[in-house]
Amino acid sequence: MRQPTRSDYVHYVPITVKWGEMDSLGHVNNTVFYRYSEDGRIDYIHMIADGGDTQTSDGPILADLRCSFRQQLRFPADVEIGTRVKRIGRASFELEQCLFFAETEDVIAVYDTVVVWFDFGAQTSMRVPETIRERIREYEAVPPEE
Repeated sequence: MRQPTRSDYVHYVPITVKWGEMDSLGHVNNTVFYRYSEDGRIDYIHMIADGGDTQTSDGPILADLRCSFRQQLRFPADVEIGTRVKRIGRASFELEQCLFFAETEDVIAVYDTVVVWFDFGAQTSMRVPETIRERIREYEAVPPEE
């Protein structure tokens, strides 16, 4: 598997590691890595949804999230989570994320995520809206596979 680089990602969110995020061994606790992924994922989705109305009858839900840890993270540190869409399907899209030390190519963790577009009234998945598909294509500058 190829090592991710900063140029693989179009969207970045800066994160400052907090003292309270460490475990008893002095590392950032593994559960915190999932919050970092959420920071990047929510910021990306908020951007492609143009701010989005939180009172809508449909929207994105997290279906799957995997994290591969590449190295330890300790306080103090500044990191950045890069996010990109890897693939758009009928009712879902796959995100790839990478946690880097700020302004470096040093990879800390790599994430694979599946986001499903969901109809909250019907309680079922639905086709990713065309407006969302188009915003992803424009932002990523390369059309992901359907």
